[in-house]
Amino acid sequence: MRSSLLNSALLLLHWSSASSLEIPYRRSYFYVGGSYVDDGAGGHLFQGQMYVEKLGPVDGPSQPTPIVLIHGQGQTGTITKATSHQNFLNKPDGGVGWASRFIEQGHEVYVVDQTFRGRSPWRPGAGQAEPSAFTAEYVQQRFTAVRDYALWPQAALHTQWPGPGTMGDPVFDAFYGAGAQYIDNATYQQTAVQAAGARLLDRIGTPVVLVGHSQGGIMPPLIADARPHLTRALVLLEPSGPPFRDALPVPKPARAWGLADIPLTYRPAVARPDVELVTQTFAARDENHTDCILQAEAPLPRRLANLADIPILTVTAEASFHALYDECNVRYLRQAGCKVDHVELGDVGIHGNGHMFFMEMNSDVIQDLVHDWILNATKGG
Repeated sequence: MRSSLLNSALLLLHWSSASSLEIPYRRSYFYVGGSYVDDGAGGHLFQGQMYVEKLGPVDGPSQPTPIVLIHGQGQTGTITKATSHQNFLNKPDGGVGWASRFIEQGHEVYVVDQTFRGRSPWRPGAGQAEPSAFTAEYVQQRFTAVRDYALWPQAALHTQWPGPGTMGDPVFDAFYGAGAQYIDNATYQQTAVQAAGARLLDRIGTPVVLVGHSQGGIMPPLIADARPHLTRALVLLEPSGPPFRDALPVPKPARAWGLADIPLTYRPAVARPDVELVTQTFAARDENHTDCILQAEAPLPRRLANLADIPILTVTAEASFHALYDECNVRYLRQAGCKVDHVELGDVGIHGNGHMFFMEMNSDVIQDLVHDWILNATKGG
């Protein structure tokens, strides 16, 4: 009897300790988007569908605005490795992630796996590009151990990744081991996610806040462009950039539509971006930033018609490679008539973060900042 009671007490203690790391929620899932395509051999495959995990407070949402979370390249929204989730649901070190914090704050949360990624199936032979994956060395250089490589000036400031951020460290291995392959074709990926994202907003049926990180950071503007009436605000966490090119490791053309590789709605309308989006290079503000290719000042810059009335927040970490050029994205949006707040974390006293700041040790402080902005941006809506 005593042994049974002891075992029960130990089990309760273990459950209490584990459950204290997570926020209770109601969970369901579904797929949106996709279509049947010819497999080239007389059959059909279904492709382009997007997995969505719907999470909500146990007692129902107390906030009127749902949050949609869109992960970046080589990631999924709720990667599962053994029994632990990471990215937006939990962090690689076992800490509570942003999805849980938004639920705790009363929001209904939708976490997606981008098309052809994770639980959004990739099917060979369906006309897609071949899948790619980041090497462990690339992840160390860009995300987790950036001080060791010093590939950009701000890298020396990185202190918030838990542990050394290198192969063999348990936190790094948990993060990298849960990474996912991705389709290395920006046009194809953006087209599919925009279509599925629009269907997701149709299904939710009430205006949402779209939150995207890195390569997933261009998806909120694209989805909002397709469904402006169902978009309440955009939060861009170090989105792909800068406009019209990749800056690292060697500058090369990209994003022909300014922010994206696929069409955005401009006024006056644009049919041929290479001709009609006249560009001009503006000097960098100092040696620690890149110059910016923006629309030329004359003729007047074209406006992003469907985004102009949607509040936008861009967040940039102090030690990230995005510190070099995120301001170019912000300047481009403002030039195109958008209302953009740009928070550079170091300027508001939040120091030491890299590109994966929503997974790092002080992630709760940054989430509080983002949530406060969301409440203010959606006030009265």
